[in-house]
Amino acid sequence: MNKILAAAILILFCASSAFSHEEVEYKKFKFVDSSCYVGVHYKSSQKGLLIGVSAIATGNGAEFRKWKVSDIKIDYDGRRCKPDKESKFYVTEESLFRVPGAIVFAAIGAFGEYGGSNLNNNLSKIGVGLGMGLIALQAKGEITGERCVFNIPPDELDKINEGRDCIEILIENEGLHLKESIKIAIIKPSGELSDRYNFANMTKAELSGLMGTLKNKIAVLEKEQADYKYGQDTEFDVIQKRIESCEAERGMAYKAWFERKVP
Repeated sequence: MNKILAAAILILFCASSAFSHEEVEYKKFKFVDSSCYVGVHYKSSQKGLLIGVSAIATGNGAEFRKWKVSDIKIDYDGRRCKPDKESKFYVTEESLFRVPGAIVFAAIGAFGEYGGSNLNNNLSKIGVGLGMGLIALQAKGEITGERCVFNIPPDELDKINEGRDCIEILIENEGLHLKESIKIAIIKPSGELSDRYNFANMTKAELSGLMGTLKNKIAVLEKEQADYKYGQDTEFDVIQKRIESCEAERGMAYKAWFERKVP
């Protein structure tokens, strides 16, 4: 494994100050004609709150690559705010479907304030060798995603209403003149991230086993979810939250696996 690429992966979860709290969320939205995969990384400190968002839109069948993320904003304190930084990223279809949580988290980590790089950073590939293949953010020509960072200053934090304010994402297919709007509630990180995803006592083999277990669990949940209809059955939403939680844990387990210095 190239050491430069290894360092690139690790910037996603670089050490935080003693005052820093972090939280990650993985979300998947499935519509009639399209789907959207979203990663959100919150990082709070004395300097305020950073909200990193990455999103990938795909369509069905021949329209698979014709859907795109056209807009990401945050809505808080009665204002709709544009990102402080934004750029595109690219990923293969195989990589996206293998571990979507790891992909969307890595896209945020390789960008902006999270990685200490600027808006024009040229990091185009991040690889993790996991025996079965390579997860990579590839060059142009593959699926295009959007990533951005919002910076909320300390004196604005009290204005965030967790039950009202949200991240707004718009995806569209220009050829078919179709659009879908997504809203994700903004949360304030509690600082429990390291406790919830604490894999310190697990070996690489155990982490690999955990990732496999989570993959199988997700497959079972998706099969169960197929018996219900989106937007009609409350059971669909309940199962979806469990799927998203498993995907987030699997993405974090990839990070822990990568950091291991010994087998």
